[in-house]
Amino acid sequence: MVGSTIHAMAEQPRTPFSAARFLRNALAIALIVACGALVYREWVRPNLFPKNFGVVTEGVLYRSGKLTPAATEKVVREHGIRTIVDLGAFEPGTREERLAQRTADALGVDRVRMDLEGDATGNPNFYAEALRIMTDPERQPVLVQCGAGSERTGCAVAMYRHLVEGVSMDDAYAETQRYKHNPRRNPRLREVFEAWTEPVGRAVHEGVDVPGAEPLNPAAAGSP
Repeated sequence: MVGSTIHAMAEQPRTPFSAARFLRNALAIALIVACGALVYREWVRPNLFPKNFGVVTEGVLYRSGKLTPAATEKVVREHGIRTIVDLGAFEPGTREERLAQRTADALGVDRVRMDLEGDATGNPNFYAEALRIMTDPERQPVLVQCGAGSERTGCAVAMYRHLVEGVSMDDAYAETQRYKHNPRRNPRLREVFEAWTEPVGRAVHEGVDVPGAEPLNPAAAGSP
């Protein structure tokens, strides 16, 4: 009986191999994996791992790229952030900009927006104002951020390193490259850093605007 069963099973026709079916299945699996990776990269990971996040001085100053509401809450809760200095993470008037402001409001965090260009250029008085906030104990801990967290944030942090902590210009600039600044892609950051760091430092120390730059408050600047 057993031998007959084995013989009968051996005689059952085998399903012929189909290269087309195998290829379809392989493509379907690859598509599922690719979609899963995309979902993780675009919607899951940004909430779990704050973009280009770093500790400048523990309990005082932190840095990052633009954050999702969940990532913002994570950073604020873990580090007790009281002030966010946003150097232009989102375009003015966009849904993302409004959401970032609502998130800060909901968390009870003061958020100050300063519209610098993505290559770190712009009004140097924004850097002076950022330095004033970053060094104000009443507003610390501070999170400074921009879109990528590499150019505008890199320049502001480099200025802080040099002017506040006494780090050399070369070492302060070198740190920007550890946070994804590429000098070949954007040579303007170093130009801004070298040209404006000392004038910004004097303006902060003296409580005035950077000479030759547009005042942030023209009415006050023009008053007697």
